[in-house]
This record gives sequence, C-alpha cells and structure tokens, in this order.
Amino acid sequence: MSAPRAAAAARRAAAGTVCLIVFASAGTGAALADDNGMADKSAQAVADASRKAMSEVTSMRMVAKVTEKAGTTGLDIRFDEAGNCVGTVTPPGGSGKADVIKRGTDVWMKLDDELLRAQVPGPAAEDAIALINGRYLHGTTDNIMLRDFAQFCDLDYFKREFSSKPANEQLQKGARTTVDGRPAITVTGKRGGDTGTYLVSTQDEPYLLRIQGAKASGERVEATFSAFDEPVRPQPPAPADSVDLSQLR
Repeated sequence: MSAPRAAAAARRAAAGTVCLIVFASAGTGAALADDNGMADKSAQAVADASRKAMSEVTSMRMVAKVTEKAGTTGLDIRFDEAGNCVGTVTPPGGSGKADVIKRGTDVWMKLDDELLRAQVPGPAAEDAIALINGRYLHGTTDNIMLRDFAQFCDLDYFKREFSSKPANEQLQKGARTTVDGRPAITVTGKRGGDTGTYLVSTQDEPYLLRIQGAKASGERVEATFSAFDEPVRPQPPAPADSVDLSQLR
C-alpha cells in the first residue's frame, strides 16, 4: 500500500471504529476518583455524552495503530480545527516513516530514505534520495499526493464520525480503569462480527480516551486520544530545509 493510501486507510479505519462504537471487554480496575458523573451513568448515556464532548473539541492528539492485510499503519499526530497538524505516519510493511507538518493548506512532508525507496521504483529511488537530500517536500493540498497524505489531519472528519450514532448499537458498561493515569469508565459491546473497547474519561469532560476495535474483516484498530483543546503550533522548516514539489517535476 502506498503511503498516501495508508494514511487515508488509517483515517477511515480509526474513524470507522469510533463510529461503530462496538467494544470488547476491558480489565477490572479499582475504584478511582471521578467528578463528571460518567461512572454512575448507563452505557448509552456515557456513549452519548462522549460523542457530544468529542464533537466540540478544537484540537487533540491521536496515537493509533491500524492493522490490515497489508500490515500495520502507525499514526502519531496533533491536529486542530483550523487545519494545522504535526506528526508522524508509519506505513505498513515497516518501510520507513514520514514526518508531516500542515499549516492551513500548506503541507511539508519528509520521507526517510527507507520510505522513499519503497515509494520510488528501481534505481530512480537513489536519484530521488540524492535530489531531496533529507529535505521536506513542500506544496499545498492542491497537490494530489500531499492532499491524500494529509487526509489524516482532518479533525472535522473525525468530529463528524465521533458525533454520529450508529444504528442497532448494543452497549454495556464495564469496569473502571485508567488511560495514561487518567480515570475512565469502560463501555463494551458488539455489533455483528465487530467488537471493541470504549474508554471515557470520568474527570472533567467525558472525552474518549481510547478505543480498541476488531472488525469481522480482520482489521484491528487501537487509538489513544489526549491533549484536548491544546494549541497546535506547526513550525514549518526553514526554506533551505524544504524543496517545492513543483521543482521536482
């Protein structure tokens, strides 16, 4: 799978799992302090409150792994509703990684040598490595490659998925637990052949902190969310450290 397709697949898969809100069991946890009342609400009420909270976030961090037949795609990104994004994507197959900086419609993408070799066929790969020379590729979302690659930076897409309520969802509240030290309540469930875990914060806003899902197709998703409403300040590389894609044609 190409890097742009992998990024798009990761976005669709992670969002699809959230949209399904179908879950597998989580481990038992000790009673933890909470202050937003989620621990005492029904599974459906927890899910509804989390959807509302996630639909209103202005920024967040998402660390995710999406496993498909082609392999595992890794994402670690911070993005906001203004179109700013910073992070890393690791395509399936262990073929290197790409660092991405997005500010509005401008995108800077840095592929390491391993990923360039996976993307450029044959001897041309070494020519591309020499030409790019460790720099970022720069362009706008008008460029089809950068637009496809930057799709996972679309916070509005995720927010629409978070706020949607799937039909025929069957939910059950589970144990209290923690996500990176933050107390949470577990909601579990199943729809068709899809299962997963939905962990919602029991402190402050009822944000979705983690999802773990498996689809009947064999696709698996793990994603953790944090840094809600914190500023995302992308720092574009210096001009000498980037090359405009139009110069490579």
